[in-house]
Amino acid sequence: MATGRDLAVPRGNWLSEPASALGGSIRLEEESQSMKRIRLLLLLGAVAAALSLTLLSAGVAAAGPASADVSIDPNAQYDIQGSILHVGLRVTCTGGAGAVVVEVTQSPPETPYPVAFGSGPNSVVCDGQAHEAAVTIFGEGFDAGTALATATLTVVDPTTLETLATDTAQRSINIDVV
Repeated sequence: MATGRDLAVPRGNWLSEPASALGGSIRLEEESQSMKRIRLLLLLGAVAAALSLTLLSAGVAAAGPASADVSIDPNAQYDIQGSILHVGLRVTCTGGAGAVVVEVTQSPPETPYPVAFGSGPNSVVCDGQAHEAAVTIFGEGFDAGTALATATLTVVDPTTLETLATDTAQRSINIDVV
């Protein structure tokens, strides 16, 4: 008896190869558009989280000029399924509410997919002190090995939402299985 999987992937049919290649291109475009939407939603979520944190601690922001500094830990961990990735950061900022967004991409041979991508936000404390922070990224297709991580720290004025300072770090990271 044929299963749904047997019917979905024809075997030994030379006509299925061009269709698969075309379907792969279309699927890649659809995934790219989905990733853009996810990144925008995550950024908006990070800003909203930073604003709510700021409203709870109104008046704590430093009186001096705003500053932002972010660095990415060299190692990240992922679950055995490869869909949840944890990236560590070190952040220092002053002058407002802080939010960080981390994007990670991984290409073959580390991943069996054309590209694995994910991003995630987190609010950070902006008190002039260095803080350890982490971002949990939900993405598909990550595997153990090397990946490229980009972290953007943004400090905004809690009243006007004006961007006061930003810093971006990018580095190669090693993804380990936990």
